[in-house]
Amino acid sequence: MTIDVLVIGMGAVGTVYGYVLSQNSNVQVTAIARSSYDAMKDGIHLKSDKFGDHLFKPYRIVKDAEEANDRPYKYILCAMKCLPDLLPTASILAPFLESKHADTSTSVDLEDGPTVVLLQNGVGIEVPLAHAYPHVPIISSVVWVGANLLPGGVVTHGSLEQLIMGLFTGEGGDPSGAAEHVESEFADPHGYRQQPDGPARLEEGRRRTQAFGDLINNGGGCAVVVDEIQPKRYEKNLWNAAFSSMCAMSRRPVSEVVSPASLPYTLPVVRRTMLEVIYVARAWGITEEQLPLKTVDDTITLTIRNYQRKSESPGTAADAAADTEATLNFKPSMLLDVEAGRPAELEPILGSLLDRARAKGVPTPRLDVAYAVLKCHQAQAVEAHAQTPQYQEHIRKWLARKPTVGGLGTAGRKAWDQAIKRAGLSDAGFGGGKDKIPGKPVQ
Repeated sequence: MTIDVLVIGMGAVGTVYGYVLSQNSNVQVTAIARSSYDAMKDGIHLKSDKFGDHLFKPYRIVKDAEEANDRPYKYILCAMKCLPDLLPTASILAPFLESKHADTSTSVDLEDGPTVVLLQNGVGIEVPLAHAYPHVPIISSVVWVGANLLPGGVVTHGSLEQLIMGLFTGEGGDPSGAAEHVESEFADPHGYRQQPDGPARLEEGRRRTQAFGDLINNGGGCAVVVDEIQPKRYEKNLWNAAFSSMCAMSRRPVSEVVSPASLPYTLPVVRRTMLEVIYVARAWGITEEQLPLKTVDDTITLTIRNYQRKSESPGTAADAAADTEATLNFKPSMLLDVEAGRPAELEPILGSLLDRARAKGVPTPRLDVAYAVLKCHQAQAVEAHAQTPQYQEHIRKWLARKPTVGGLGTAGRKAWDQAIKRAGLSDAGFGGGKDKIPGKPVQ
């Protein structure tokens, strides 16, 4: 039986997992490559330490959603960046989830509706999509891949590749701080535990998750299916919140951030930043058993081992990763975006942590600084990439939605209210960026 898979976002991650899925003889991969279509229409050159050197040609490479929206898809992979401050994921998926080919209203049958797979960074990225499409199962995935997209349709990839995934069943709390809304809005947005058909949909969602993991493993990748994905998301965000932000602020690749010359200065800041992420996770109910404190030091040790040049770390060559150009020159996507003047995943990686920290009264001084520094770039990049009045309205409301730095809990919200009042921005319409931008679905 043929399985049609749609990949939205043919960057480095989309290419790697599009290739892995295509190694299953019954899988047909359709890839949307809007800006890179001309470079990729004849195939993508994948240069991987793990998978080898290949010219990867998906079943179809198309320019836009309209061209791809001609059939039902069993899995829709979101490999584009999560940019809620510019364009919500739900708006990107709308053409497919509201298509005549997709029955997403009540179905729990794999044949009748798609499953969304989020291959995106950050914390809290699933909730807006779950609110917009409560009957669409969401496989939330944590991607561990060292890969970069180069000009000319070339993707370089080292040896690191692992996909940790689990069915999204809710978060452990409510960022607004309103306890009465926790159960319905954040803890169980799909209604798995509250609605009559919830248990059946939950069982079907878990089956789909395992089936997708099997496709990844059968294609030569490394998929690990877990019952609770949120602790794994916080674990990944340890690395991104600390290392990605430091690389973006310093404009240097990972190998230079962990070089012996830099490490005495970068290591203490990286470690304390990671501890702040742990503190936020604890406030949101993630336990020591789910996310051990030693994960901080384990993550730092693994990063140094993988990315520090062998010649710079005598005595550790036996434990070090391959000293390849792809590994040593690896730049986190946040750094690549800053260098190119594109919007970065600032909100899902840092902003969402600060939202949750403020709601629980957790101080995060290092995360605050990183967010504030990178926000200068982000604000300019988002404005430059806004395409329509709907974008502009969404951006305006997003920027005024709530404070993330400069205050804790109620005191911070009061300070923010006073600030927007002084600026003449205290209209009743300010409240938060919408899950979907109104108007025609984004193509």
